[in-house]
Amino acid sequence: MMLATGLAAGASAETYTGTAQGMGGDVSVTLTVEDGKITAAEVVGENETKGIGYEPCAEGTYAAAIVEAQSADVDIVSGATFTSKGIIDAVKNALNPDAAEEAGMPFEQPDILVIGAGMAGLATAARAAELGLNVLVVDQAATYGGSANVAGGTLLGTCTRMQKEAGIEDDPDLCFADFVRLGGAGNFNEEIAREFAEISGEAVDWLDDLGTDFGDRVPYFGVYQPLNVARNYSGKGGARAFVVSLYAELEKYFSTNAYMMLNTYVTGLVTNDEGAVIGAKARLADGTETTLLAPATVICTGGYAGNEELLNKYNFENVLSTSPACVTGDGYAWLEELGAPLTNMDFCTAYAGGIPTSDDFRSFGYFNATNGALWINTNGERMADETGADSHVKSETWANAPHNIVYTVFSSEMLIPDAKVFSTGAWGSVKEEFDPYMESLIEKGLAWKADTIEELAEKVGLPVDAFKATIAAYNDGCANGNDPFGRTKQEVAMANGPFYAVKTVPYVMITCGGPMMTKDCEVLNSDGLVIEGVYMAGEIVGMANVGGRNSIGGMGHGNCLVWGKKAAEVIAAKLGK
Repeated sequence: MMLATGLAAGASAETYTGTAQGMGGDVSVTLTVEDGKITAAEVVGENETKGIGYEPCAEGTYAAAIVEAQSADVDIVSGATFTSKGIIDAVKNALNPDAAEEAGMPFEQPDILVIGAGMAGLATAARAAELGLNVLVVDQAATYGGSANVAGGTLLGTCTRMQKEAGIEDDPDLCFADFVRLGGAGNFNEEIAREFAEISGEAVDWLDDLGTDFGDRVPYFGVYQPLNVARNYSGKGGARAFVVSLYAELEKYFSTNAYMMLNTYVTGLVTNDEGAVIGAKARLADGTETTLLAPATVICTGGYAGNEELLNKYNFENVLSTSPACVTGDGYAWLEELGAPLTNMDFCTAYAGGIPTSDDFRSFGYFNATNGALWINTNGERMADETGADSHVKSETWANAPHNIVYTVFSSEMLIPDAKVFSTGAWGSVKEEFDPYMESLIEKGLAWKADTIEELAEKVGLPVDAFKATIAAYNDGCANGNDPFGRTKQEVAMANGPFYAVKTVPYVMITCGGPMMTKDCEVLNSDGLVIEGVYMAGEIVGMANVGGRNSIGGMGHGNCLVWGKKAAEVIAAKLGK
């Protein structure tokens, strides 16, 4: 793209400023033009986070490239795709402001309203646009991608091209058998579980066709408990690899039959006299209230892991979360209002060892729970084999501990010498950081240090006699090889002080329950009848509803991709597209 008509080509310098959406908000570019040439460029991205996409905004990074290219034709910076694209769009808007003003929804009425522009919303919208539907996507956030922007990139699919390339034989029945084995028979919706097993491979192949970078393309057995066949795949650089390719596909249709509205907060669904959903009410960035109507509405709002109140209501007394603040569970409330019952809401995968270091439950530290420390509950009792625990045991321990509080108790010699203790890097790689970090936790009332077992119990507030008996039983097990919980690794007695305890609680990444639906993504009411006009895809479907009450690697992103693609295809067929 060369300099647009209308920019000054005279002796005096003129400046032109354009803005566009980056990763965290607006980015702006101010160009200085002299004699028809760009002589300087200034890039400003105040909302971009350093280390997560900020690099293109750094002084000199993109500014020099823009001047050299004399256009917006500059390379995307690896790991900063969203910010890079925002800067490129801002340059285009600066060079051609009229085009920016004229850009708008390229159709009068959408066929499909997609609420949520995370991975599920992008999958739904991209597939719907491919099928010729007029697609309107709205999201309350300032950018697209949702939780997938910061998530690991594991995906599950059966009978995929990548499996065939690797010589791996798979079958939907084997996938379903994994759901039964790992999630428990009777704990999930068998109809949608079987459908997922049947169509997940097609969805992964579609994402592959869109150019997703799957790295070495070698399927593996899972990130939690192993699957019976290698059917997990990783996006290079995490789930953003999925977001990038889905958005790129959707973007192809922005000039014809797709449109995205960010900073648009949906306040509720709209129904007709028969109770069918016909759209949604929304509040725009400028505060304007509006109604968005469409024959089909797809709820892709994610789970509720960013809502501490709902996590307390359904799952944990004490909890932390890695989820963005915008994942508030609004979709659950809207569908409940329509009479849709929620299922498996009491189950949520807990991750071990969160240290509540701040008032914000999304900002916390981590304890490496399997490095030799004992796991002690508020009754002064151990709960599991700490060094041999798999993901399921760790999750169950933190989920079922009284008040969801687990004290990691240890002496320095009990810890694995080369393993980290805290997420800050203390001990393992930077051993000298251990004492200062422990002191900071002690000052916050999150850790305790004592010279005797009795003193530690008193400081923590544990029942002294029960705690002493627990430690004595552990020490006896170390001496005689008969640990009460079968521990065989890092059997080092808790004998020489000082002794430490750190307060930890579970943290969550994703929620697992959701409304009832059919295998065609249609939402059901309490009578088991379809609520017309509304569909759902993504985290709101609930991993537990598809794969049972356990963590199954790739199910989270699988629910986004598989049901997003399926919802679009069902709606297209229903509308005769």
